[in-house]
Amino acid sequence: MRVLRLPRNLGFAGGVNAGLRQASNAAVLVINNDTRAAPNLLQELSWALQSDANIAAAAPVSNRVKGHAEISVSGDTRQAAVRKRIADELAAVPRLQDATTLSGLCLLLRRSALERVGGFDERFGTGNYEDDDLCLRLRLHGYRLALARRAFLHHEGSATFRELGLDLESEMAAKQRCFAAKWRSEPAGQAVLAAMAYDSDAAGRAAAKARLEWPAWPDADWHLGTAAAAIGDHAKAAVRFRALLRTCPRHIDALLALGNSLLQGGDTAAGLQLMTALAAEPLMATQVGYRLESLGRSALSHADSATAIRCFGAALEHVADPQGTLHNLLGVSWLQAGDVDRALPHFEVAAASGNARAHGNLGICRHRLGDHTAARACFERAVQLAPEDSLARTNYDMACAAS
Repeated sequence: MRVLRLPRNLGFAGGVNAGLRQASNAAVLVINNDTRAAPNLLQELSWALQSDANIAAAAPVSNRVKGHAEISVSGDTRQAAVRKRIADELAAVPRLQDATTLSGLCLLLRRSALERVGGFDERFGTGNYEDDDLCLRLRLHGYRLALARRAFLHHEGSATFRELGLDLESEMAAKQRCFAAKWRSEPAGQAVLAAMAYDSDAAGRAAAKARLEWPAWPDADWHLGTAAAAIGDHAKAAVRFRALLRTCPRHIDALLALGNSLLQGGDTAAGLQLMTALAAEPLMATQVGYRLESLGRSALSHADSATAIRCFGAALEHVADPQGTLHNLLGVSWLQAGDVDRALPHFEVAAASGNARAHGNLGICRHRLGDHTAARACFERAVQLAPEDSLARTNYDMACAAS
């Protein structure tokens, strides 16, 4: 171990750069001082970096970090035994996930990539956004960034800021302004800033300009694809997301977006095949279920009952439905398709879960099948569970009047 004593506090970026200048290995590790590692951390980070020569940086997952890298954990992760248990549990998940940006909390960096783009920008001072800045520069040169999903790192969180008496919220806002000031005149930066403001149209237009200067920038395809999807051009969006995936094959957001575009564009078989493959991964089932439910609702609103049935059915294969929401929606889809017999069992399952709307829909089925007494009982139960639901009250009143 070598300790570098500096004449003054250079901040996070300056301090790290001083260390990087003294290091000589082909891979260099940057790690915060308020962290504790699982025993396999370096092994997994090294594997990620070595898995593809185009990967410039690898980062672990943590209990307290931004973006996809944050995972929900149980137990006191300051304890070595807990970190070991978490690492053992993570052994079942895919080892690598592509990322657009990584946290400077812990990074294993490829020296050759650093020499090409430069180190951390020291204008960011004490910390925050210097990692986003570095990652953006790496991405502009076409590098991949990897999240090593089996590597876990406990992070205490903002320990240095507390020690220095700094307000984290105001520091974050100041560094965001610093980031914006640096990049707002560059098309690539304009695309990133527009995306941060949820303006997909502006992000797409800026990305198209940035691609002329940075042809290897993979995230241009993300912004262009997102902009196309926002205006309903799902075929164009799919082309862009596929282009991104050729460079970053484990880009989860792009995989989900591609599945979404395929389904929205009418290629239901390919979309469901992709979504089903993603849902088989432990970390993806909930996200895929949510996407499929959203797509099913959209199809239902456009009277596309066949697509809605496929989406809700696929979602039920991979996610739990404790409140009966998916079963109720699947029943509504079959009812819209005119098949009462196939709708009925789904409403029964949802009703057994206490779903008020399912009781009302079950009443509609009973009424259509001619069992008016059972229908009225279902409508009455729907009113009891959701007295504020005007449709449930209307159905019940009509059933009472008819009897």
